Amino acid sequence: MKAAVDLKLPIYFDSDHRSLSIQDKVLTNSESCLSLLEKENPSHPFTKTAKMVKNKAGFRKFLASVYPDYYFRLLSLDDLMTLDKKEIPFPVVVKPNKGYSSIGVYIVETEQEWENAVKSLYADMLLSANTYSNAVIDGAEIIIEEWIDGEEFAVDCYFNDSGKPVILNILTRTFLNNQDTSDRIYYTSKEIIADIKADIEEFLQMLSKRMDMKNFPFHLEVRKSSKGVRAIELNPLRFAGAGTTDVSHHAFDVNGAAYYFTGKEPNWERILQEGDQSYYGFFCAEIPPSISQQLIEGIDHDRLRDEFSHVLEYRKIQANNDRTFAVIFFKTDDLDELQHLLHLDLSQYIQVNKVQETIL
Repeated sequence: MKAAVDLKLPIYFDSDHRSLSIQDKVLTNSESCLSLLEKENPSHPFTKTAKMVKNKAGFRKFLASVYPDYYFRLLSLDDLMTLDKKEIPFPVVVKPNKGYSSIGVYIVETEQEWENAVKSLYADMLLSANTYSNAVIDGAEIIIEEWIDGEEFAVDCYFNDSGKPVILNILTRTFLNNQDTSDRIYYTSKEIIADIKADIEEFLQMLSKRMDMKNFPFHLEVRKSSKGVRAIELNPLRFAGAGTTDVSHHAFDVNGAAYYFTGKEPNWERILQEGDQSYYGFFCAEIPPSISQQLIEGIDHDRLRDEFSHVLEYRKIQANNDRTFAVIFFKTDDLDELQHLLHLDLSQYIQVNKVQETIL
């Protein structure tokens, strides 16, 4: 939003009725905006492409045309509940066809884990129905897809006015275990970008030729597997959510939104030569599922802040429809600190009202 104000860009609200030209650049701060685009500008190339890639099955059909050995299956939630697990080539990932963040996403390594994963996904869909619109999360259709091995990366980028891919940010994720799909920590460094940048550029060039999009911003999640770089998700017309994209601003002085709207490209050669060796990270602090939001009396932000050796920015979040209570941008020279933060029990920073039962 600050970039829009600084650059004097028009800001669209849900009550606006404006048409878009082919040359216009669009960046959203929420995927719920996609329904507004479909309503107001259904024939715009942005709308058509965004609709295709936001629909995970549509994007996976696209991936299957790129990777002939790629496995995925689309079915209804009801059919998922009765599916014969003997038909599934484990390990797989199961997730809603239309989703956000890691809600309803489960890695299922073996046949024995299947029933618990399906029950958990079903519960997630019931809970999310009261929080998110169908444009953001919709559990009517479920995807089962092959689990891709390898390190995971998140990339903010755009295709410029000639279709050239421009990388704005590359982050990697760290997980508690193979079952973890949380968004707690993303981080980057000169070394991380130098190691993966060429592979991601090659993938993006292939994507640009097949999608034929211009002035198109997106957030991409990939894994570098034994088979090369494989896409997991492509989120259209936005960058990494919850402010994650701002890691590049703290680490490399790259404001993704400003670069996109002005057609600017990061000078990665200079950045990788001159930058420091530190790790720059994003920490998403969420209320544990075991704690009811209605019972929370307070959060000890100062105590949580003290867990970090170098806080760059601490954002307190207050939202009735989201379990995120803070996002923290930080810097460290020690990978052990990342592991410490990953394993933090966040319930210790939350004061809960202890409800006493009344005996009648």
